[in-house]
Amino acid sequence: MRELMYALLLVPLVLILSIAIFGQFTQNVDRSTWSTEANSTFNKVTSQTWQGYNLGSMIPFILIAITVVGIVLGILGKV
Repeated sequence: MRELMYALLLVPLVLILSIAIFGQFTQNVDRSTWSTEANSTFNKVTSQTWQGYNLGSMIPFILIAITVVGIVLGILGKV
């Protein structure tokens, strides 16, 4: 149970840090000399990475739900 509590604290922090780092990376890349194909690839990777972060933002809610279910099952197992 302790590992799950650590995950509940760590996962949101990792998501926040990774989003901040990626956001700064995408803004600070100098693409002035890149070809059209390179810019297109960069835009695709950036778009798909943000979509991944959108999916990843659901992980804390899933962990909270698992914790609640574990607590309820633990209580029902003692009855």
